[in-house]
This record gives sequence, structure tokens and C-alpha cells, in this order.
Amino acid sequence: MEIQIIKDRSALEKYFRRDLPLHLYSLGDLDDFYWPRISCYGNQTEKGLENITPFYRGEGLPVLLVFGDLDLDYLRQLQSLLPDRFYSHMSSGLIKEFSDNYLVTEHGDHFKMALVNFDLIGKTNTDNTFQLTEADLPEVNQLYRESYPDNAFDPRMLESGQYIGIRQQGQLASIAGIHTYSAVYRVAALGNVTTHPDYRGRGFGRAVTARLCQLLESTIDFIGLHVKCENRPALSLYKSLGFRISSVYGEFSLKKSQNRRFSL
Repeated sequence: MEIQIIKDRSALEKYFRRDLPLHLYSLGDLDDFYWPRISCYGNQTEKGLENITPFYRGEGLPVLLVFGDLDLDYLRQLQSLLPDRFYSHMSSGLIKEFSDNYLVTEHGDHFKMALVNFDLIGKTNTDNTFQLTEADLPEVNQLYRESYPDNAFDPRMLESGQYIGIRQQGQLASIAGIHTYSAVYRVAALGNVTTHPDYRGRGFGRAVTARLCQLLESTIDFIGLHVKCENRPALSLYKSLGFRISSVYGEFSLKKSQNRRFSL
């Protein structure tokens, strides 16, 4: 079956809503803000869309999302359309379908989590938090350099207004923001959450995350995030704020092998 780039956002929305916790990021990326950077590969059949694999070209390496029960022949054919290097989030076991054609670097298992209890968000003290703007970009970049250098922050995200911070002694000490946000599709994925090492253990991460969720609640129906399975402090924080684990997936860097053999 021929692989196509699917451009019908209504059909893609229907596909992604079949399992919203799994496809949260992909649904949010249908928003006009992100859509120009997205290519959604897949198959168009009489029954509808199948094997949808969004490919995002943003800051840094492009990112391929490979989630769900996908046809293995489709995944082998897809590889002939992909660049020499990319990053990927994949459901368990699917990375082996790429191992003949790519050198793979593993970045660990991650949990997808969904906010299921908004009551806990409202019980957190957020008095010292404030909403960040584009004017705060230099401070934001400095905080990420010092406390989270491997983050996936895209400066455009500040335009959304969905970034919250705390200052201490005149400097930005903690931040929580979004990877994906869409008031149209009413979904958001939290991300780029960090606290400066000098200020950890004071509850700042909890405060900025709670304030961000409170802000999102007026325009969003579903809030999720992902976190590395071994990051126990973050897991504990998110669970205490009402998030629950919905699935596990792996993250990988892929580089084409000289001995690749694509299946066509």
C-alpha cells in the first residue's frame, strides 16, 4: 500500500482521538502554530486512515513519532522517505524494525502521563509564580543552559503565553512550560520544566507546574506530559499533582547505516 503524506486535519484529528493519551502531542501539532512543520505519513484506506506517523521538523533534529499497533511492512517502507539522522519516540518493540538500516542510540524508556485529578492542582500554593513573556527569553535561555542543557525548548513557545516562572534574588529560579498547546483542539502537553540547582528542594517545581495547569484549565480539556521512567523525583511530583501513567515508550537517535537495505 502506498505511503502518503496525509493533509486532511479533520481525518487526522479523528485518528488521534482514538487514543488521546497516546497521541496527545500529535493532536496538538495539528494547530496552525505547529502545522507548517509537520508531515504526517500514513495510509489512506476505505476504512479511513491507518499507520499514521507524524514527522516534526523544528529546533534541532527532526522527530518521528511511531505509536500504536502499526503495520511492520509499512514501517520498513517508511524508512526510504526519512532523512539520514532523526530522533524518534516509539512504542515498545518497534525500534527493531529500524535496526537493519540505522545505527540506533537509546535514550531510555519514558512514561506518558495524563492529568486525571484537577483538585490536587488547586491545593498547591502558587502565590510567587508569574506568567513569562517573550521579553523574558534571555532569562529563560540562561536558566536552561545552567539547569537543563538537553531540553527541547523552542523559543516560539513563549508566544503561547503558557510558560510560568518563579524568581529568587533577581533571577529566574524555576520554570514550567509546554511542548504542545492548542486551544482549537483543547489539548496541551507540559514540558521544559526545571529548577535551578541552587533552588531545588523548595517546592518551586510544584508551584510553577500547578500554576501552569491552572492557567491551561480555562482553555484545555486534556493535559499530559512525558517523563523519563528513571526520573523518580519528577514522577513523584507529577503523581502528587494528579497525573497518572498511561503508557510507556522509548526515545532514540537514529543515523543511517552504510549497510542499509530498505524494503520497498
